Amino acid sequence: MVRKFTLVLMTMSALALGIALPSGASTPVAFTLTSGALSISSPSAGVSLGTQIASTTSSTMSGSLGIVAVSDQRGGTTTWTASVISTAFTPPSGPADPASNVSYSAGPVVVSGPVVATPVTVTDLTGVVPIMTGASSGISTATWSPTISIVVPANYAPGVYTATITSSVA
Repeated sequence: MVRKFTLVLMTMSALALGIALPSGASTPVAFTLTSGALSISSPSAGVSLGTQIASTTSSTMSGSLGIVAVSDQRGGTTTWTASVISTAFTPPSGPADPASNVSYSAGPVVVSGPVVATPVTVTDLTGVVPIMTGASSGISTATWSPTISIVVPANYAPGVYTATITSSVA
Protein backbone atom coordinates (compact mmCIF):
# COMPACT_ATOMS: atom_id res chain seq x y z
CA MET A 1 0.00 0.00 0.00
CA VAL A 2 2.85 2.39 0.79
CA ARG A 3 4.46 1.66 -2.60
CA LYS A 4 1.28 2.60 -4.52
CA PHE A 5 0.90 5.81 -2.51
CA THR A 6 4.56 6.71 -3.11
CA LEU A 7 4.22 6.09 -6.87
CA VAL A 8 1.14 8.33 -7.05
CA LEU A 9 2.95 11.09 -5.14
CA MET A 10 5.99 10.82 -7.46
CA THR A 11 3.75 11.00 -10.54
CA MET A 12 1.86 14.02 -9.22
CA SER A 13 5.12 15.74 -8.29
CA ALA A 14 6.57 15.16 -11.76
CA LEU A 15 3.47 16.61 -13.41
CA ALA A 16 3.47 19.64 -11.10
CA LEU A 17 7.08 20.38 -11.97
CA GLY A 18 6.47 19.98 -15.72
CA ILE A 19 8.71 16.94 -15.96
CA ALA A 20 7.77 14.51 -18.69
CA LEU A 21 7.06 11.04 -17.57
CA PRO A 22 9.19 8.40 -19.23
CA SER A 23 6.29 6.39 -20.63
CA GLY A 24 3.63 7.85 -22.91
CA ALA A 25 2.75 8.69 -26.49
CA SER A 26 2.62 11.98 -28.36
CA THR A 27 0.00 12.86 -30.92
CA PRO A 28 0.39 15.66 -33.50
CA VAL A 29 -2.63 17.99 -33.56
CA ALA A 30 -3.55 20.46 -36.32
CA PHE A 31 -6.44 22.48 -37.68
CA THR A 32 -7.22 23.82 -41.15
CA LEU A 33 -8.56 27.22 -42.20
CA THR A 34 -10.10 27.45 -45.64
CA SER A 35 -10.38 30.56 -47.75
CA GLY A 36 -13.72 32.27 -48.29
CA ALA A 37 -14.71 34.04 -51.50
CA LEU A 38 -13.92 37.37 -53.12
CA SER A 39 -17.10 38.80 -54.64
CA ILE A 40 -18.70 41.98 -55.97
CA SER A 41 -22.35 42.99 -56.04
CA SER A 42 -24.11 45.83 -57.83
CA PRO A 43 -27.75 46.75 -58.46
CA SER A 44 -29.55 44.39 -60.81
CA ALA A 45 -32.58 46.65 -61.33
CA GLY A 46 -32.50 49.23 -64.11
CA VAL A 47 -31.18 52.70 -63.29
CA SER A 48 -32.27 55.95 -64.97
CA LEU A 49 -29.85 58.80 -65.52
CA GLY A 50 -32.80 61.11 -66.11
CA THR A 51 -34.54 62.82 -69.02
CA GLN A 52 -33.66 65.88 -71.04
CA ILE A 53 -34.70 67.54 -74.30
CA ALA A 54 -32.67 66.77 -77.44
CA SER A 55 -30.38 69.68 -78.24
CA THR A 56 -28.11 71.20 -80.86
CA THR A 57 -25.30 71.27 -78.26
CA SER A 58 -23.73 68.39 -76.38
CA SER A 59 -24.55 67.89 -72.71
CA THR A 60 -23.79 65.53 -69.86
CA MET A 61 -26.29 63.41 -67.96
CA SER A 62 -25.38 61.90 -64.60
CA GLY A 63 -26.91 59.69 -61.94
CA SER A 64 -26.17 57.18 -59.22
CA LEU A 65 -25.64 53.56 -60.19
CA GLY A 66 -26.58 52.45 -56.66
CA ILE A 67 -24.59 50.58 -54.03
CA VAL A 68 -21.62 48.52 -55.22
CA ALA A 69 -19.89 46.27 -52.68
CA VAL A 70 -16.74 44.15 -52.66
CA SER A 71 -16.68 41.42 -50.04
CA ASP A 72 -13.29 39.83 -49.33
CA GLN A 73 -13.83 36.76 -47.16
CA ARG A 74 -10.49 35.14 -48.06
CA GLY A 75 -8.73 36.10 -44.80
CA GLY A 76 -5.06 36.90 -44.38
CA THR A 77 -3.25 39.55 -46.40
CA THR A 78 -4.95 40.04 -49.77
CA THR A 79 -5.36 42.57 -52.56
CA TRP A 80 -8.10 43.03 -55.13
CA THR A 81 -9.06 45.23 -58.06
CA ALA A 82 -12.66 46.07 -58.95
CA SER A 83 -13.28 46.89 -62.62
CA VAL A 84 -16.15 47.95 -64.88
CA ILE A 85 -17.00 47.97 -68.57
CA SER A 86 -19.95 49.55 -70.36
CA THR A 87 -21.69 48.82 -73.60
CA ALA A 88 -22.66 51.74 -75.83
CA PHE A 89 -25.93 53.54 -74.98
CA THR A 90 -28.10 52.32 -77.84
CA PRO A 91 -31.40 53.90 -78.96
CA PRO A 92 -34.22 52.13 -80.81
CA SER A 93 -32.87 53.70 -84.04
CA GLY A 94 -30.01 55.99 -84.96
CA PRO A 95 -26.42 56.12 -83.75
CA ALA A 96 -25.41 54.82 -80.32
CA ASP A 97 -23.67 56.94 -77.70
CA PRO A 98 -20.33 55.10 -77.30
CA ALA A 99 -18.92 53.75 -74.03
CA SER A 100 -15.99 56.13 -74.55
CA ASN A 101 -18.43 58.90 -73.48
CA VAL A 102 -19.21 57.14 -70.15
CA SER A 103 -17.48 58.19 -66.90
CA TYR A 104 -17.45 56.41 -63.52
CA SER A 105 -16.73 58.16 -60.22
CA ALA A 106 -16.89 55.94 -57.12
CA GLY A 107 -17.40 58.74 -54.61
CA PRO A 108 -16.95 58.10 -50.87
CA VAL A 109 -15.99 54.56 -49.85
CA VAL A 110 -17.25 52.94 -46.64
CA VAL A 111 -15.10 50.09 -45.34
CA SER A 112 -15.68 47.40 -42.77
CA GLY A 113 -12.72 45.45 -41.48
CA PRO A 114 -9.02 45.94 -42.12
CA VAL A 115 -9.05 47.19 -45.73
CA VAL A 116 -7.71 50.25 -47.51
CA ALA A 117 -9.84 50.89 -50.61
CA THR A 118 -8.63 53.42 -53.17
CA PRO A 119 -11.03 54.68 -55.87
CA VAL A 120 -9.98 55.53 -59.43
CA THR A 121 -12.08 57.95 -61.51
CA VAL A 122 -12.44 56.73 -65.08
CA THR A 123 -13.61 58.75 -68.10
CA ASP A 124 -13.85 55.99 -70.73
CA LEU A 125 -15.58 52.65 -70.13
CA THR A 126 -14.85 51.19 -73.57
CA GLY A 127 -12.79 48.32 -72.15
CA VAL A 128 -12.50 46.71 -68.72
CA VAL A 129 -11.01 49.43 -66.51
CA PRO A 130 -10.04 49.42 -62.81
CA ILE A 131 -12.23 51.66 -60.65
CA MET A 132 -11.14 50.58 -57.13
CA THR A 133 -8.21 48.78 -55.54
CA GLY A 134 -8.15 47.20 -52.12
CA ALA A 135 -5.47 45.97 -49.74
CA SER A 136 -6.70 43.96 -46.78
CA SER A 137 -5.21 42.20 -43.79
CA GLY A 138 -8.33 40.17 -42.99
CA ILE A 139 -12.03 39.66 -43.67
CA SER A 140 -13.41 42.95 -45.03
CA THR A 141 -15.89 44.79 -47.24
CA ALA A 142 -15.84 48.06 -49.16
CA THR A 143 -19.00 49.78 -50.45
CA TRP A 144 -19.61 52.86 -52.58
CA SER A 145 -22.33 54.47 -54.68
CA PRO A 146 -20.77 55.52 -58.00
CA THR A 147 -21.94 58.34 -60.22
CA ILE A 148 -22.27 57.43 -63.88
CA SER A 149 -22.00 60.29 -66.39
CA ILE A 150 -22.60 60.16 -70.13
CA VAL A 151 -21.77 62.84 -72.67
CA VAL A 152 -24.76 63.21 -75.00
CA PRO A 153 -23.56 64.50 -78.37
CA ALA A 154 -25.40 67.33 -80.14
CA ASN A 155 -28.30 66.52 -82.44
CA TYR A 156 -28.86 62.94 -81.22
CA ALA A 157 -32.32 61.57 -81.99
CA PRO A 158 -34.91 61.44 -79.20
CA GLY A 159 -35.44 58.00 -77.66
CA VAL A 160 -34.53 55.79 -74.74
CA TYR A 161 -30.82 54.95 -74.81
CA THR A 162 -29.84 51.83 -72.89
CA ALA A 163 -26.54 50.29 -71.90
CA THR A 164 -25.20 47.64 -69.53
CA ILE A 165 -22.45 48.38 -67.03
CA THR A 166 -20.76 45.22 -65.77
CA SER A 167 -18.74 45.17 -62.53
CA SER A 168 -16.10 42.54 -61.70
CA VAL A 169 -13.43 41.92 -59.06
CA ALA A 170 -10.23 39.89 -59.11
